[in-house]
Amino acid sequence: MTQTNAPKMAAKDVHVFYGDNHAVKGISLELRRNEVMALIGPSGCGKSTFLRCLNRMNDTVASCRVEGNITLDNEDIYAPKIDVVQLRARVGMVFQKPNPFPKSIYDNVAYGPRIHGLATSRTDLDEIVATALEKAGLWNEVKDRLESPGTALSGGQQQRLCIARAIAVNPEVILMDEPCSALDPIATAKVEALIDELKEGYAIAIVTHSMQQAARVSQKTAFFHMGDLVELGDTTQIFTAPKKERTRDYITGRFG
Repeated sequence: MTQTNAPKMAAKDVHVFYGDNHAVKGISLELRRNEVMALIGPSGCGKSTFLRCLNRMNDTVASCRVEGNITLDNEDIYAPKIDVVQLRARVGMVFQKPNPFPKSIYDNVAYGPRIHGLATSRTDLDEIVATALEKAGLWNEVKDRLESPGTALSGGQQQRLCIARAIAVNPEVILMDEPCSALDPIATAKVEALIDELKEGYAIAIVTHSMQQAARVSQKTAFFHMGDLVELGDTTQIFTAPKKERTRDYITGRFG
């Protein structure tokens, strides 16, 4: 039992600087399989910056410096020998705005498996694409038009396509940065239901502005404020009996 719920990813004393700006200050937390962790807090509190450390997306920002230790299966993801392309296949990311490639629905999902050599034949690839679209709850809506452009789908469908694209390469962790903020309530409900299903196979971290969403989809919640991790605990406890005054003030709407 201990093995199954050992942390999939662990961050220890992570600091992030943009030039002189100390954006994230000494964050330590663990992501586990079969669990969704919500990162909540006001805009600009460091939650998205921290999330982007977990698959080294901050590497693309010239002024950014990350300190501390982040591991995936006990391996340091910032070690010189780490292949960042491989890392991003294992730690998938879904962004705030759906960003399908200007390709067909099929090619959007097949892109990752192709570049990572996960399919040996067209039949293999077909199967990977169908499975990913099925897991993303999109297969029945698109199976008859796989050659249509992904960009022609509705916003909610595009976001589920991006989730299918992320899971097609068999990741172990899925990071979601406000995945529903551009979606209407019906599309949001579908993505939330999907997150609930996906947690059976992955460790998931979701940055969300919506406390209701955090309460609905997560088992653990981390409250960020001004770059600090103020409080971390079971979602129910954070929302019903927060230990810190700052958490209570944020959750009751005194600031935000």
